[in-house]
Amino acid sequence: MKNYFILLLISCIFLFSFKGKHKDKEHGEETLIQMKSSSFKVLPSYLSKHDIVFLSPTQLEAEGFPMGNGDLGGMIWNHENGIEIQINKNDLWSEPDPRENDFSSLRHCGRLKIDFGAPVFSWIHMSDFEGRLSLADGEVTYRANTAYSKTNISTWLSHGKNVWVIECENLPENKFMKDGLISTISLERIGSRSFSGWYGGNFPKQVDVAIGNTITQVQGKDIILEETGAGVNFVVACRILDNESLPSKISSHRIELKNTNKKFTVLVSVVTIKESSNPKDAAIALLDEAEQTTVQQLKKEKNEWYNSFWSKSFVKLGDDYLENIYYLRRYLMGAGSQGKYPINFNGGLWRWNRDVLNWVIPHHWNTQQQYWGLCAQNDCDLMSPYLNTYFNMIPFAEELAKEKGATSDAILITEAHDFDGRQVSKNWGSMKHNYIPASQIAALFWDYYDYTRDIQFLKDKAYVFMTKAANFYLDKLEWDNNKKEYFLLASMQESEGIQYVKNPITDRNSIEALLKNCITAATILNTDHDKIKKWKYVLENLWERRIEHFDDIGDAIVPADEYFTDKRYSPLVWMNGGSIAFPSGVIGIDEKNTALGKAVANVVKCREHTNAHYPTPIVAARIGMGDEALTYLLNGIKIHQMYPQGLMTNVTGYPDNIYNLKSVHDLLDGAYRIRSHAFFQCGLEPISNYATTVNEMMLQSNEGKIRVFPAVPKAWDNTPLAFKLLARGAFLVLSERNDKNEIIQVSIKSLEGNTCKLQNPWPDQEVSVYLMDTKHQIKNKIIDSDVISFNTKPGTEYIICRASDKPVLQKSIYSGEPNKAPKRLGDKILGKESGWDMGPDY
Repeated sequence: MKNYFILLLISCIFLFSFKGKHKDKEHGEETLIQMKSSSFKVLPSYLSKHDIVFLSPTQLEAEGFPMGNGDLGGMIWNHENGIEIQINKNDLWSEPDPRENDFSSLRHCGRLKIDFGAPVFSWIHMSDFEGRLSLADGEVTYRANTAYSKTNISTWLSHGKNVWVIECENLPENKFMKDGLISTISLERIGSRSFSGWYGGNFPKQVDVAIGNTITQVQGKDIILEETGAGVNFVVACRILDNESLPSKISSHRIELKNTNKKFTVLVSVVTIKESSNPKDAAIALLDEAEQTTVQQLKKEKNEWYNSFWSKSFVKLGDDYLENIYYLRRYLMGAGSQGKYPINFNGGLWRWNRDVLNWVIPHHWNTQQQYWGLCAQNDCDLMSPYLNTYFNMIPFAEELAKEKGATSDAILITEAHDFDGRQVSKNWGSMKHNYIPASQIAALFWDYYDYTRDIQFLKDKAYVFMTKAANFYLDKLEWDNNKKEYFLLASMQESEGIQYVKNPITDRNSIEALLKNCITAATILNTDHDKIKKWKYVLENLWERRIEHFDDIGDAIVPADEYFTDKRYSPLVWMNGGSIAFPSGVIGIDEKNTALGKAVANVVKCREHTNAHYPTPIVAARIGMGDEALTYLLNGIKIHQMYPQGLMTNVTGYPDNIYNLKSVHDLLDGAYRIRSHAFFQCGLEPISNYATTVNEMMLQSNEGKIRVFPAVPKAWDNTPLAFKLLARGAFLVLSERNDKNEIIQVSIKSLEGNTCKLQNPWPDQEVSVYLMDTKHQIKNKIIDSDVISFNTKPGTEYIICRASDKPVLQKSIYSGEPNKAPKRLGDKILGKESGWDMGPDY
């Protein structure tokens, strides 16, 4: 009887802890974490600590803030008298131009300039300034006090409608501006040549390339810019709300509105020919709709989208600067990957020098990097532009596969291609024998299914693409009668001058990953039983990987059975020596102590920094090397973050200093020189690599089970860590590690009702699994080296904790205050400090 009352008392305490922790939610306190089983709360204020703050106006266009609604976007920066925005759009890919190497190029829409008629952002007359990019709601604000006026600007983009809103307030100081001020809003487009092939001097020498056929006109109270040249067709429309403005046409490329109000709101819309057969009418209709809807309602809708977006996942890291970069990347993908095509790796929507691009056509390797890690962040919807584009490319890829000798229902995608399907590099040197892209793209199709468990997507799209990619390899593999194994002749990535090598390791890893995924998919769909037998036979008889000793590395996986020994083709190139762990995912932490795992670790440990394109830090995290992963992350940011708002360069070592305005870049061994200042661009590969690494450090689900905190560095010891991320099998996983390095518990929401397998976070200790709805324990079993396995139901939450503990619900609260100053990482700065600093070489 005594034991009964003790048990009853414990149960009451336990039930009260469940009920009490939810009381805050019942009383309406907001939280970004929408899981009842969570051990912590994240208040909406949390993200404000990651605002990007400028305490002095921009000096260069390249310092601007990136903005977007997923399709329409651009950079905004200060000039002395106001602000300027370069407007860019996702689908403005031009027709191939023979003068530009017959390439398609992503063109800009135009420039919007607001001139308040006085130097409202002049540092000479300024007493106070703040520029702020709020990641939480996608808004940029400027606030300045000068001898001339007090100026406030708030700007954002509506969500789901391509309308950019700029709210302005300029209050002149009467002492200096007795007659008031006239603001000028101008819209212009001056096209420019790109610099494709810059590294070989292959860019167009004609200075009039891509200037276009711009025309400007006034229609009612709107100013209109229309472009039908340079291989594009679109309209930009601009309107000032509730204002009697005076429009004037300056030239065919520039048009203006004059305004005398102290407060005014500007609306800008963009429509392309791919969206409407009459872009002008459609652009004006967007402005009409926005005005009728009201700016306040558009803002409310935009804020609701951002609230939903940020609630999908969460990380709290042991390094605030790195965490800021992580959230910046999530923001960039939300702001840039909701259009018709994948986000452009070469600057995304955030280019500032008109049409200047150093790489013009999409490249498979660089493009896929933007989409690594999105599923783990629970941003699967942002994968759609990528997956849809490559699925639509199948007919073109089938044609190329036949051209390259495939006899079955196969696809081949070249490294360089247009998003509309043209396989540009099919005859480019060694690229014409690079067979990897389709298999790596197929891996992202599989990822989308594996994280969402969308069976219809698997059937209609993923499996179709995967099997066609597999068929090409089956046609290209050859049989070695002596060794009784399959071998392959293909080129290595970036292997300039090498037509073929035998058995390239990246193909070996891609084939294994692809065929295993095909077997799993076919089994799920209960189809293609004969193919399953064939795929299994090929897997059993693929050539064996070889490990050799390299003086500067140690034992490492050989890149190919026949390869050049030049340093450029060492196991480090394109992380060939680590590709078995990532991106192929063939091995992980379970294989860390095997010969293959140790070989990968040797490659990771041989350096402390990486090229902008290499996934070295992801590889380190994937095999549990948290210390090395963090070293790569921090050193990589120090190398690649060239811009104060957090954007990075995608060419390691160039440019070295954006403030060195005298810098000149030599092309063709000095035969052609170009001012580096005009040549700047950001790249999205490094920041994507680093964010993906963070996901892998906090949660992994790559070996048929979930691991929490699998690659946490020692530098984060005694620091609270927390996350909410998505795992394969369609499980939302939430966990927290306290300042004593103890994992408190694991909360899991099963989205599709699959069996959950979790590597025991408390090795060799007994655990309990609780059903959140009833607060009762459910059955679980320990399998395969301390893995917890239990059945789940769709839409149901579970808590896993040590058997000696009880579930904790919402004990910790994570909040934040608006960031007030720039942040530093060594000599890198995120934001702009006050004062005037032109840099050491100016």
